[in-house]
Amino acid sequence: MDATGAGISGAVAAGAIKDVTGASVISKTLDKLNSVPDGTGGMKPDAGYEFQKTVLNAAGIGNKLDSVV
Repeated sequence: MDATGAGISGAVAAGAIKDVTGASVISKTLDKLNSVPDGTGGMKPDAGYEFQKTVLNAAGIGNKLDSVV
């Protein structure tokens, strides 16, 4: 394979890593923003957010939104 082909595949791999890392940061941020005090000085996930995250996301609801206007 020539250098151009290797560069393209490397760029695609770097883009994929960036996407996964960005998604992880967003997920952790949402988890933190949707936490409530648990009464012992710690934090726990809000019940409504936890339901949406586990049940609705697992069912695939909202994953295929039509974003074309």
